[in-house]
Amino acid sequence: MEMSRESSGEGPSWLNESIASICRGEEGLDDISIDIEEDVDYRSEEDECVEIEVEDDCEQNSIDGRNHVEINNGCTISTVYDILSLDLKNLTPYELRNIEFISLEMAYKFYYWFASMNGFGARKSKVVKNKNGETLQQTFVCYRQGFREDRGLTMENRKRDIKSETRCGCEAKLRVHIDMNSRLWYITYFLDDHNHALLEDRHCRMLASHRTMTDSDVMQLNNMRAVGIGTPHIYGSLANQCGGYDRVGFRRKDLYNQIGRQRKLKNVDAKVALQYLAGLGVNDPLIFFRHTVDKDNRLQHLFWSDGIMQMDYRIFGDVLAFDATYGKNKYECPLVIFSGVNHHNHTVVFGAAVVANETEETYVWILERFLEAMKGKCPMSVITDGDVAIRNSIRRVLPNAHHRLCAWHLLRNATTNVGNPIFTSELRKCMLGDYEVGEFKRRWTEMISKFELQHHPWVLELYEKRTMWCTAYIRGSFFAGFRTTSRCEALHSQIAKFVYSRYNLTELLQHFYRCLNFMRYREVEADFESIHGQSVLRTHFQNLERYAANVFTREIFNLFRPILDRSGTVRVVGCKKSFEYLIYTVSKYESSQRAWHVSFQPSTNDVKCSCRRMESLGLPCDHILRVLVYLNISKLPKCLVLKRWTKSAKEDVRIDTNSSHFWGSEKDARYLSLMEHFKDVSVLAAESFDEYDDQRQKAINERNHLMAKKSAEIEGNATRKSQIVSLSVSNPAIVRTKGGRSHNNTTSSGGRHSKLMKKCSSCKQPGHNRRSCPTVANHGVTVETTTRNWFPTEDDVTNSITMEMNDEMDYHDNENEVGAECHSFSASTYNIIDDSYMQA
Repeated sequence: MEMSRESSGEGPSWLNESIASICRGEEGLDDISIDIEEDVDYRSEEDECVEIEVEDDCEQNSIDGRNHVEINNGCTISTVYDILSLDLKNLTPYELRNIEFISLEMAYKFYYWFASMNGFGARKSKVVKNKNGETLQQTFVCYRQGFREDRGLTMENRKRDIKSETRCGCEAKLRVHIDMNSRLWYITYFLDDHNHALLEDRHCRMLASHRTMTDSDVMQLNNMRAVGIGTPHIYGSLANQCGGYDRVGFRRKDLYNQIGRQRKLKNVDAKVALQYLAGLGVNDPLIFFRHTVDKDNRLQHLFWSDGIMQMDYRIFGDVLAFDATYGKNKYECPLVIFSGVNHHNHTVVFGAAVVANETEETYVWILERFLEAMKGKCPMSVITDGDVAIRNSIRRVLPNAHHRLCAWHLLRNATTNVGNPIFTSELRKCMLGDYEVGEFKRRWTEMISKFELQHHPWVLELYEKRTMWCTAYIRGSFFAGFRTTSRCEALHSQIAKFVYSRYNLTELLQHFYRCLNFMRYREVEADFESIHGQSVLRTHFQNLERYAANVFTREIFNLFRPILDRSGTVRVVGCKKSFEYLIYTVSKYESSQRAWHVSFQPSTNDVKCSCRRMESLGLPCDHILRVLVYLNISKLPKCLVLKRWTKSAKEDVRIDTNSSHFWGSEKDARYLSLMEHFKDVSVLAAESFDEYDDQRQKAINERNHLMAKKSAEIEGNATRKSQIVSLSVSNPAIVRTKGGRSHNNTTSSGGRHSKLMKKCSSCKQPGHNRRSCPTVANHGVTVETTTRNWFPTEDDVTNSITMEMNDEMDYHDNENEVGAECHSFSASTYNIIDDSYMQA
């Protein structure tokens, strides 16, 4: 096969020869050598051309339906439009000789488009500079110029296949030199003789030099990845926008390469993460973040809390829950999230931290920074799991907070340490039952004696911590419905949809705030649902129901209404008068086994009940509501309306907060909107040169105006960012935590991870499963697995809070129903004892 363009019918015969060989002497385009020590203009007087405007001294003719410029005396290329005005497939040596470029970059663009139109790719090659470092000469070559270097091609242990060789020593090139007087670049050498077949247009656009991802393409890639769209689907979406895969302008592997470049921050990940938090201060002056470094100057701990988190804590910070989640960054550092519950019964985030370990000192540092961000305000109650480091840190930093341990973790530990499901059921009764302290102690003693656990170390330690988990001791302390850390688990599940284990710190922060923005948008939706329309009344006590619907948010009202409806199942059986109070005795219909006492002060409308559910949950119990109906009171007294549950919960602090967080892609949306308008302008202005030149000048002027306007803002923010930029912080070290991935996997001789032997989930011994476990067989009971390897479903999330309220009412109202016999502790049992999931 002939490799020349003439023989293949793809170009005129003059392209097979160099201009230097055709025009030597008379044409003055010899391939000259340059002395880099002197600034010399090598163009002779007879070689100089006259610079003229294209539209004045150029004749135009139509070639293949396009208007091309025929160069007579000279042409200065200043824009891409000038390049595309030329007939790049039929340029003559005389026309090339008279072309000049305003910059070296424009000269490269000329050769780039020439190569694209003629079936090959271009790349930059040798540069000649003078002693002052100024570029005098640049050579652009064919993409197949030269030969491949032997870089690891002969390695014996090479794993990757060797890529196809594309270099074949092609001599085609274009060389430009600068005119030191006019500062214009002109062609000194041109050779278009290729020793390889030239490509068709559909194949030429696949060359690396002709594949380019624009800023708009990168922005769309990031936006689609941010919402979980896979790379192949992103490429398909871009192809659909362009009208076909052949019009995208790049290949699918370019998307993967772009993603890899963004993730590969090398040693500046920690520094960029701090810059990201500092950048949030532009729109949020209340942003608070602190970090520590280790002895090797590696980032160790990082805590942050923005203005909205601090505002939420001012309102809903009476109850605090926090726990660590794992697998959210490539350094395997635990992510600790401080959360609570807002007036819509949604989980709200107060702060977060990335830590290198989970020691007591680490949690002390986190809690101290948390209090510093919250201006010293301490929570009333804290709920966590039973981790020793967390318990000790709370005792040191938050000594006045009532610390409650997660009921689910305690029951799981009971199953693990004692191994008797019947004991777990009895322990659940003692833990969650509505007993007085004396009754609890009696039941505990009977239970320990029944199972002969008087000397069991775990049981003894559990009893020592009874004030942190027993309802008899905790009753009356406000926990907003928390009895487990299930809200933390549900929040971790929600974050897991946005943050993945391969993310670096910067990506973790970006996607964490995406999740946070989504949660905050759900709060806006809940606000709308609360104020839009009126709830349909369903109970027989419509005055109280209507008042509650107007005061409480929609979610809280949906919790209040079943309690109001249940008040019809109790009755007032007696009344006693004291000095200032009326004490009513309330019991269930046709049952006198249990009675509750409701005190009412007529002068202040102060109402209290002996069950103390109002103090624990923040909602009035059915006993109080029965008394209000008995007294013919149509509105809830102020003492029964906790402001944190009302529609006006945020009114007092909303005015004080000037910080604003936008939806994560709002800036990108504005960018795309402007791009659509500018595309329309470009299409219309490109119809004629006059319109093009006019709109181009307007665009340049507007750009300069905006740049000057923004310069002051950039300088103002530079001081704050420079403090972060100047920090020399290295990336965190990869850590090993109790909740992280195991690093002790043994490998087989083949190099793959060997399959670990499965163990019984009941006795932890290999060789059998829980169904054939001899330990379970001795008890005569089938035990469900205790490993929680699931996340809450949407149905669990929606219905669990109602289940919890009903469950708690049952515990308080009927001792016979307390802790109904259960012979298994499983995920279903978890739903029964659970307090509430985050509504997601």
